[in-house]
Amino acid sequence: MQNRTTTQATRWVSPAALMLLSLATIASAGDIQPLKTAVIKATTGLCHRGETCHVDRAGVWTPSTAVAILGVSVAEQADIALYTDLEVSTRPEMYQCNGGEAQGCIFRMKYAGPGLLDYGATSGSTYLGSNITNTSITFPTGYGIVIPAGTPIYVHLDVRNTSLIDLKVDQDAWLYYVPYVPVSQ
Repeated sequence: MQNRTTTQATRWVSPAALMLLSLATIASAGDIQPLKTAVIKATTGLCHRGETCHVDRAGVWTPSTAVAILGVSVAEQADIALYTDLEVSTRPEMYQCNGGEAQGCIFRMKYAGPGLLDYGATSGSTYLGSNITNTSITFPTGYGIVIPAGTPIYVHLDVRNTSLIDLKVDQDAWLYYVPYVPVSQ
């Protein structure tokens, strides 16, 4: 009987203790700092079937004040045979980020459509399903990528259209940031 009572008390206390712990970690309204969002709209323009469409500076946003980027999110939007390579950086051209030369390099991702089907057709589409997901990165608390005021942030696109149709590829990149004010020393 002693063991059963101890077990029942443990079951009752555990959820209560868990709730108290959860409430202790919730920030009060005074602890929350406003997070800002910038959406960079990028496009390749019309990308003909079977072509690779490379567009440096496909989209741009220039912050008017210094900012610290805390996260980036890009929706993968491929319902057809499409391969996309995307880069968000302050570099004026894609593929400039490497090794120790990565200043201003913020985010890079690649995605492909749900299936690349080659069945010898010359008309129709290569639709095989949906591949609509998000790719995101957030930085640890206290860290961000600092971009000086007036520095353009670009979205670069490299798209391979292996579908059987011509299409326009539009791609949004969401930047989550806060104003950056250096701590005086």
